[in-house]
Amino acid sequence: MKITGVPAEDVVSISGEYNIGADGKFSLPYIGRITAANMTASQLGMRIEQAYRTADIFTRPTVNVATANQSAGANIRTVTINGEVRLPSRTPFTDGMTLLDVIAAAGGFTDWADKGKVRLLRAGKTTSHDVRKISQQPELDIVLRPDDKIIVIHR
Repeated sequence: MKITGVPAEDVVSISGEYNIGADGKFSLPYIGRITAANMTASQLGMRIEQAYRTADIFTRPTVNVATANQSAGANIRTVTINGEVRLPSRTPFTDGMTLLDVIAAAGGFTDWADKGKVRLLRAGKTTSHDVRKISQQPELDIVLRPDDKIIVIHR
């Protein structure tokens, strides 16, 4: 596990390898026991981020979780979201992940976000999406791919 968006001394003390016990849990500094059973790496990372925020320990942590097999050399696929979202971050990619999923994982829009012109950069091409319409018609939600970049611009 790697944590960013926190003081340097906490990056060193929190980032590292953790063994999950037979009960499906493990302990983290400052927040104690976390349940990891039946979760993807992405879901676990989001749970850890939320636990640190809820406990008012860190305001903007970003956690990347990898299994022992991933850490051994496989590249972790990610999606990046920047701009007018509450928690700009690089999120581990999971199959079926959508534009709305990543916006939600980033804490939603700031008050200054232009929800009608959310940019998606994919393989050198940029497209613009109106998230207001997607919210009303979920079938329009965009399924993301590894290495996609989302930029929420200022209105």
